[in-house]
Order: sequence, then C-alpha cells, then structure tokens
Amino acid sequence: MNSSGLLSAISAAVCWGTFFVPIKKVKVVDIWQLQGATGIGVILFAIPVGFFWGFQILPSGLLSGAIWTAGNVLALYSVRLIGLSRTSPFLAGFSILVSFLWGILYFGEKFNHMILAIIAVGLLLAGLVFISNTSKNSPIRKSGYLIAAASGLVGGSYVIPLQATHSLQAGFFSSSLSIFAIGMPMLLLSRKFAKREMLAGALSGSLFNMGSLSVLIAVGIIGITVAYPISQTATLFAVSWGILYFREIVHRQGILRVITGAGLILCGAAFITIA
Repeated sequence: MNSSGLLSAISAAVCWGTFFVPIKKVKVVDIWQLQGATGIGVILFAIPVGFFWGFQILPSGLLSGAIWTAGNVLALYSVRLIGLSRTSPFLAGFSILVSFLWGILYFGEKFNHMILAIIAVGLLLAGLVFISNTSKNSPIRKSGYLIAAASGLVGGSYVIPLQATHSLQAGFFSSSLSIFAIGMPMLLLSRKFAKREMLAGALSGSLFNMGSLSVLIAVGIIGITVAYPISQTATLFAVSWGILYFREIVHRQGILRVITGAGLILCGAAFITIA
C-alpha cells in the first residue's frame, strides 16, 4: 500500500477524532451558532490551501459541502444527546459502511479478498451493537443513536461528488465555501456571538478541514474503500477524549463495552485495508 496515502488517511483520523473536543469543552449548546462558527474555521483554513489547489467554484464541491453540513448538524445533535464517546463510533461505523458500498457498487473498486472484506463489515456492525448497549435505551438515547446513524449515512457520502467528478483537490475550496455560506445564515439567525463559543467552533472547523484535506489526498492515492475506513479510526481518539477527559461514561461495564465496540470497529477498518 502507498505509504503517503496511508499517512494521509491516518492524519485525517487524528484531526477528525479531535474535531468535537473544542466545542465539547466550552459546552456550546446552540447548534446553529456552532455550525456557523465551524464554517468560519473551515473557510479560514481553506483560503491558504487555495493558493496551492486553486479557488475554483465547482458544483461538485458545493454539493459536497452541503452534504457534509447536513451530516455535521446531525452529529452535533447526537453529541448533545448521547455524548462524544457514543456518537463517534456509531457515526464512524455507518460512514465506513456507506463509503464501502459507494466504492464497490458505484466506483467499481475491487478487493483481493472479498470474504475478508465481508468479515470486516460484520465487525463494524458488531461494534455498533456493543456501543449502543452501554446504557438503558431511553427515548432520548434511542433518538441519539438514530441521529448518529443518520449522520454517518449522510456524512459518509460527502466525498462522493468530488470523487465522481475527479475533482478531489480542485473542489476543496468549493466545498469549504459551501460550508461557510450555509453556516453564516444559521449563525445570524442564532443571534449568539459569544467570543469563547465562536473561537471553539472556528477551531473545530479548522480541525475538520485539515482532516478533509488529508482524506481527499488519501482517496486520490489509495481509493475510497481503503482511505475512508482508515480515516474513521478517528473513533479511537474521540472515544478516548469522551471517556478519559470528559468522563461521559464512568461505570466500568459501560466503559468496557464502548472500548470493545470501538475495538471491533477499528479491526473492521483494518481488515478492509488489507482485503
């Protein structure tokens, strides 16, 4: 496997695994304000990159940004309901499944060992079961998991318009601009501009776009069926932040279940890379 593509995918995992930390730290509760501030961070990171990759305005990039925004808003709601340590693995699992299906069914990417790839998908699903059983299934918990799953299904497709039009690099600025343009009206309607919350959102946006830049490079080198699953090992970092730093889960049994579920998801991602 190409080492530069692998390193790019791992870099995306680190950035995306830390993406929610600033906003969780300052306890931002207004989703619209948060999405708007995130958009500011996204565009601030994209502008210097544009001097190397260009400032083209491409429909595929605009669509990609809109898809990501929808997925991120769902993810933010899920984090608020069930926490970072539960949302991230669930989101990652469904994102991996969606990117896997896109790669196989639409882009015609092939595996050398299809049985191993199927086993990998099974591990991903098993991991989701472990994580969803870490607490009593109250209505709030159930809705949180459903929203996290929806976020993964939507977010796992955000790279597709760029890859389908062979504009992974050229569409980066367009995607960022779309996220910014959609976020600004949301921010204005929220009528909340507190400095601390705005800075947290902007930092999160920069972390996301750093990861996005890395995953686009990786997809161009090693393909979406490999690059995207590796990037979704971000769940390992997110779970660590949620359990060790934010103390979202304190009971030993719950912690073990989340760790086991995250481990299964990571194994599934690893198997996909070698299948």
